[in-house]
Order: sequence, then structure tokens, then C-alpha cells
Amino acid sequence: MKIDLDRKALVCLTVALTLLTAAPDATAQTSLEKHARRMERKLSKFRTGSFVQVDLRDRSESLGSLGSLSGETFQMTDADSNKLETLSYDDVAQVRKAKEYIGEGSEGRHRPRLLLPLLVTAAAAAAAVAVVEAVR
Repeated sequence: MKIDLDRKALVCLTVALTLLTAAPDATAQTSLEKHARRMERKLSKFRTGSFVQVDLRDRSESLGSLGSLSGETFQMTDADSNKLETLSYDDVAQVRKAKEYIGEGSEGRHRPRLLLPLLVTAAAAAAAVAVVEAVR
């Protein structure tokens, strides 16, 4: 009788240790799966052909036109090389809409707004004309 209890305790202890060692792996996997599903939902909000910037987990980024979405991966046409890439949702850290980009050196330049200085100058000139007419 005592032998059966020891075996029973040993079996229970083995099962408990197995469950405890397997639990962290299951949690990490579901966390990664949740992140992948979140990235899939974010990408599905963009239309096919939208220009997006995808930041990857390895701290690189991909800029280009969004292609088709599938279960575990999505396609994107790279803006620099114009090649079709297939990326996994697991590799994506962040997704955001990007401004159009047509190769190296095509970034938009800062253009100063000239309307406000033009209006101020016109108002000053009109005030000067009014003062000159009033003095005459």
C-alpha cells in the first residue's frame, strides 16, 4: 500500500512539473500570436496599394505599397527597389501610413508659406496710402 502512494505522489509531481515548465512557452506563443493578429488587423484597415511604412522587429523599416494580405504573411512592393516582398505579421513592430516616396532624394522639401507676409505687406501699404491721402 505504501508503494502505491509513493508512485501516485511521484506521478502527480511529474505531471505538475511538466505543466509548470510548459506554461511559460504557451504564454509566450500566445503573446506573439496576439501581436501578429493585431498587426494583421492594422494592415487590413489600409487599402491595397496604400503607401505604408512598416517598422520591423529587427529595427529595420520597409517603405512601399501594400499588396495582398493572407493568413500569416502580407506582400508589399518596396519603394526603393520596386521588388515585391513577402513579410510575416510576426516580424512587424509597427505600421503607419506614409507619404508617397519615389526613390532616393524625392522627399518633400520645406517650402515657406508666403501668404501671411504678403497680406501683412499689403495691409501696411494700404495703411501708408491712407495716411498719405489723409495728409493731403
